[in-house]
Amino acid sequence: MEQDNASQRLTIVGTTHIDKFSIERVRRTIADTRPSVVALELCEERLGALRDKERDELGSPLRSGLLPWLLTLLERAAGSLTDVFPGSEMLEAVKEAEKVEAQVVLIDRPIGLILQDLRRIPLAERVKIGIDILVALFTIAGKGRRRLPATADLDKLMREFNTKYPTLSRILVRERDRYMADRLREILRWSAGKIVAVVGLGHVKGILQHLVRCDQSSGREQLSLKYEWTL
Repeated sequence: MEQDNASQRLTIVGTTHIDKFSIERVRRTIADTRPSVVALELCEERLGALRDKERDELGSPLRSGLLPWLLTLLERAAGSLTDVFPGSEMLEAVKEAEKVEAQVVLIDRPIGLILQDLRRIPLAERVKIGIDILVALFTIAGKGRRRLPATADLDKLMREFNTKYPTLSRILVRERDRYMADRLREILRWSAGKIVAVVGLGHVKGILQHLVRCDQSSGREQLSLKYEWTL
């Protein structure tokens, strides 16, 4: 790869936050690529929370708000089906980055700003989200520790999510896609080596679209991309 060609320097690894295969895929990609920068879908506060020895404690909904608390509860319940704590692949990325002496850069929007925006979701949408989360929790509880069903059509799921919860989708997906793409462009400007970005699979397409628009305007080739969809 030519180091001055940004489109060949960046690899985006899409992961599911509660899957063992994603942890291994992240480890192998960083080990094989040996990047100078590993960019993560995290902010400082979220990385600190993942590293906290008491991270298993869910905390109070009075602190974060009921909706973020329910979303966290749902993600952890889903993780219980695969015996993977949500975000474990991000900690693996940090660990592997240290091994190859890569700089770790956190590229996600600060969680405090996201929580502020979640509190402004219209009441009708919040009620719909809350009911659907409770239904999902009961469904998960009935599955025991069986593996979640495989799904191939991610685009369809994302479209349904955007249609059903337009404000939540904007806050959790579209605005963060744009934010992370902007951060990756910054890294491409100031760094010289290869870059591996580890993000949730639902963010890959949006981030790539933002980056490709910039590439097309500058005459660059399409970005390198790796991803997997395992749940």
